[in-house]
Formats: sequence, C-alpha cells, structure tokens
Amino acid sequence: MPGALYSMLYARAFQMDRDELFADDIQATEITNSASCENDREGMDSTRRSLLMGGLASLAFPALGLDELRHISAMLLDAHRYTDREIVHYFDRQLDFCADRDGRFGPRQTLPIVLGLLAAVERSGTEAKSNIRREVFGIGAQVAEFAGWLYRDMAMLEQASYWHDRAIEWAQVSGNLAMQGYVLLKKSQVAWDDRNAVRMITLAEAVQDGPWRIPVRVRAEAIQQEARAQAMLSGKADLIDRKIDLAREMLENAKHDSQRSTEKISPHYDDALFAAQVAICYTEAGRYQHARSLYDEWLSEDMFSRRDYGYFLSLKAGTCAALHEPDEASGLGIKALALARETGSVRTAREVSRLVGMLDRWRTRESVQELRSIAGS
Repeated sequence: MPGALYSMLYARAFQMDRDELFADDIQATEITNSASCENDREGMDSTRRSLLMGGLASLAFPALGLDELRHISAMLLDAHRYTDREIVHYFDRQLDFCADRDGRFGPRQTLPIVLGLLAAVERSGTEAKSNIRREVFGIGAQVAEFAGWLYRDMAMLEQASYWHDRAIEWAQVSGNLAMQGYVLLKKSQVAWDDRNAVRMITLAEAVQDGPWRIPVRVRAEAIQQEARAQAMLSGKADLIDRKIDLAREMLENAKHDSQRSTEKISPHYDDALFAAQVAICYTEAGRYQHARSLYDEWLSEDMFSRRDYGYFLSLKAGTCAALHEPDEASGLGIKALALARETGSVRTAREVSRLVGMLDRWRTRESVQELRSIAGS
C-alpha cells in the first residue's frame, strides 16, 4: 500500500474505502459500453477496480465521475487492440485529439482522457517488445508533459511537477534529449505562476546550456523566458531588449529549422504567442505602454484558443491597471473570468484574483465593484 497520505488521496478520488481500494485480491473487471448495469454505484466500483489493475494507482487526479472513469478504462482496453507497431501511432493520434480538445474545452474535460492514455502507455511500455518500447515511452514523454500542462492550468502545481518529472524520465528512457530540455522550459513556466524569478531564470538558462540540441523555437522561448525573469529581478532595459531581440531572431530562424525529428515539440510557438509573452516581459519591467501596444496588436480571439485568450486578457487587464485604467482593466477582467470558468482554467482565475488586488485603490468605482462581485471578492 502507498504511504498513508497518498493512499488517503487515492481513496478519496475513487470514493472508496482505503483498505478495500488497496486490497491484495483486487481482480480486473472489463468495462464495456453496455447499458446493462443496474446500479451506478456497482458500476463505479467495478470501473475503479479495473483502473487500479491498469496502473492508475500511481496517478494523481481530481475526483472523477462514473463516465470519466469509464472513459479512462476504455482507453486501456482500446489500446490492447493494436499491435506493437500500431500502438505508437495510436498514442500519437490520441495526443493530438487531446491537445485540440484542451484548447476548446479546457483541462477538466481533457484530463480523464489523458490519464487513461498515460495508463495505457505505461502498460504498453511494460508489455511491448524491446524494439518498440523506446518508441512507446518516447510518445509517453509527450503525453506526460501534456498532463503536467493540464494540471498547471488547474493550478495543481504539485501534480504538474510530478508529471513533468515523469516526462523527463520517459524522455531519458527513449533517448530523446531534446524533450528533456523542453520539459525544463515547462518547469520554468510553472515557476512564473508563483512569480519565482530565480527558479525561472535558473531553468531557462539550463534549457539553453544542456547537453541537447533543442529545436530553435524552444531556444527562442527559453531566451524570452530568461528576459522575463531578468525584468522581474533587475529591470535592466538594455539586457532585456538584447534577450528579446535574440529570441525574436531565433523564432524567425525556426521557420527554417530542419529538425523534423523534434517537430512535435512546441509546435504552437508562433509570432502571436511570442508577442504576448514579450508584453508580459514589458509589464514586469514597468514598460506598460509598450506592453499595452503589443496586446492591442496581437491579442485576438482569432489568434489564440479560448482558454489562452482568456489567460492573456487577464494579464492585459493587469497592464491596464498599472496604467491607471481601472474601468478598462475591470472590463477585461470580467471577460477573462468568464472564459476561465467556461474552460476550467484556474490559472486564469488566479490572475484575475491578482487583478482584483491591483484595483483595490479604485474599489469604489462601479466597474471595479462589478468585477469584485463577479469574482466573489
């Protein structure tokens, strides 16, 4: 049985007695799509037991309903229908599906599918022939990194860290050095959520200096991340501008990058995302008008997913607050919070909470009061 704390958390997630959950005589029970189950509770218990036999006792996740548990179990069963050579392509297709779903619906609707995929990867990696095993764990590293992102967006940073570490482990097993560097960048971005500038810059520098050949666009993003950390630590305009210019040059070079083997690492990094990140950097450096101009030029619903659009709206609102534009900031904050609730982005909701604090000096204004009311502050 796992340690007392974790076994209690698993039991709570599955809504089962802890001793029953980790009993030695648990037998796998196949879950089908049949509607013959007369009692949902019985079906729930059966599904939980099946998942445990599939390796899900090692996962950390929020409470799941019966349909979500069945979806995870179905993923485990479906993966068994493929041969060793087909399974890697199957996992790859499922990951693309999950990434698209996340952008539209957010992490809570996507996470159960990803957890099922992770359990299937772990089982398949154990059972696959040696010549396929590295490929399985190679795609598994990408899935684990994506799980880390989903947990980050839900502001569950301990779980995000767990899956980032697992992604590095599987990247090492598969011999994918570039993926290891990329996950360090993701860890640096988690540090931003806690505004931990020292950890941000330490990890961003490690991405650039590690023993790997990372894609040019990943290097560009790491340099931008370093610039943001420098803005938070020193605010030296010349140093920050040099870093941003270098990152911009790298991103332009990325359009001609020939590293086809790493083309699925950070494929989303484009001019619009770079501009939004630079706007954050300028805000941290106190160059609010520069940041506002970038947001006005690049931030639109056409350029970002609904979840990401809401997130950057919340940060633009913070820039407007710094420019002493409380009405504009409040209006943007209300829009951002609506998108955060629609997509389940706790990360965005946390930024709106920061915004409410920034607007406290204008708390008697009608627009600010409306935001505080909607935010529950």
